[in-house]
Amino acid sequence: MLDELEGKRAEVIKKAEEYKRRRTELNSEASKWADLRDELNGRIREAVEKAKGFKKQREDYEKFIEENKAKRGELNRKASKYYSTVEKLRKENDMQSIRTFEGLRERIDELELKQQVEVLSKDKEKKLVAKITELRKEFARMQKEWEKDKELKESLKTAQKYREEADKYHDAVLSHVKLSHECHDNMVESFKEADRVRAKADDAHRRFLEAQEKADDAHRLYLKNLRDVKDFNQVITGLRRKVQEDWGFKERVEARKAAKSIYERFRDGEKLSTEDLLTLQKSEMLLK
Repeated sequence: MLDELEGKRAEVIKKAEEYKRRRTELNSEASKWADLRDELNGRIREAVEKAKGFKKQREDYEKFIEENKAKRGELNRKASKYYSTVEKLRKENDMQSIRTFEGLRERIDELELKQQVEVLSKDKEKKLVAKITELRKEFARMQKEWEKDKELKESLKTAQKYREEADKYHDAVLSHVKLSHECHDNMVESFKEADRVRAKADDAHRRFLEAQEKADDAHRLYLKNLRDVKDFNQVITGLRRKVQEDWGFKERVEARKAAKSIYERFRDGEKLSTEDLLTLQKSEMLLK
């Protein structure tokens, strides 16, 4: 029975070592997933901060746009006021529409820009130059006609001045609208990146929890087997003590029997041998 218990104890010790090794492996795996999760969470924070930066920048652009829209609107209203005066004087003097005059100027600007930026054949460039020259003559004629009336001339000059200033604010609005859209796109992309990384971080956290739970189970089973080993030790130690006590009792009983027999023989006048004397001495030691 003692051999059987010692064999079972050895099996339990082996199991405990296996659970201890498994616990170490799972804790290492959990640590790996925790490190990855923390790294990904750091990337999420970076992406979110980046998105917030784009959002703040976009808000600044939007504020700038609103302010410049207001200034543009104010200047356009002033220009319209003077253009109304010009239109009124034009009708009184039976002149061409101010829109025609302004449109002519814009058309000349467009053709001049085309001449500067586009690569044209000699024939096309020649025709373009002729068209520009023709429009300039028409513009000069109309301008000369407009300038005959001093009030109309001053009103037109003032209206054009306000319109040119308004155009500067308009260009600033358009450029910042583009920048605002770029910030919005970058902000959205940064938030999407944060969402993509968050999905990976959530998966890493899930794997961390799974490994940690398995490590806790292995630790619990390791402790259980240690307790079982302790129980086996107590039982085996007790059995060994009992066996030793039983053997000592048996030996003492045998010693008493041998001593009694020798005493009886001695009483009957039989001579005792050296071996008999040693047996009696041993029996006295055992019976103390």
